[in-house]
Amino acid sequence: MNLGRKILIMLILVLFAINGFSQGKQTTVINTPTAFTIAKGTYKISFLQYDNGGMELKSFLGMHDIFYLGASVDIENAIGKDKIKFNIPGVIGKVKFTEGWDIFPVAIAAGYDSFYMGTEGFEENRTNQLNRLIYGPYLAFTGSIYLLDSEQFLTMGLRTPTQPHYKPGKTSYFASFDIPLGDFFRFQLETERIYWNFQHTKDWLYNVGMKYNYYDTIGFSFAVIFQKGEKPNRVFRIEYHGEF
Repeated sequence: MNLGRKILIMLILVLFAINGFSQGKQTTVINTPTAFTIAKGTYKISFLQYDNGGMELKSFLGMHDIFYLGASVDIENAIGKDKIKFNIPGVIGKVKFTEGWDIFPVAIAAGYDSFYMGTEGFEENRTNQLNRLIYGPYLAFTGSIYLLDSEQFLTMGLRTPTQPHYKPGKTSYFASFDIPLGDFFRFQLETERIYWNFQHTKDWLYNVGMKYNYYDTIGFSFAVIFQKGEKPNRVFRIEYHGEF
């Protein structure tokens, strides 16, 4: 059974488990952004552990209901016996242009953030070994889908790497499907690094994850990233969303 068929079967089973409760909106799914932000005066802290003991820490503050600003720190081999590699911290942010209109109920936002997870998110930089993490701007569109009396969120967008090197030819599309399940769980699907010309299909990434979301305050996520010809990459994330 191929990967696409397995994911389709999982999605069908998940849809039958949906009830009428709708959880809050998320700023990210597994590894791609949505068009949603956090409220003014609130903050979010995210800790991610990826392959080979690497870890990423992100934190951002809601400066306004439509805008947040923060920072991202990544340390390769932070856990384990391999040599620790530090990366220059980066600035992250997002501004939401609209929540949508009656005739077009789709939220639209633009932001700047890191790309991908683990080794997929690094690029060789001979001039500065501390500046290897891929960052760049993105544009995201998020709309709602109602199935079985519950709200799900579908996001599509594109992003371009500008750090450590500007590479417009690496501009790529991403898409995600975020499905709340009851009061606390969310089933999440993603695809990313789909290049603008739809070539190099072996580089496309397919992500599947489950998130435990305690009243939009504390979240625990486990996800698996698939790539053709590569071993699956398992990642774990902890989030905390608070307010001042």
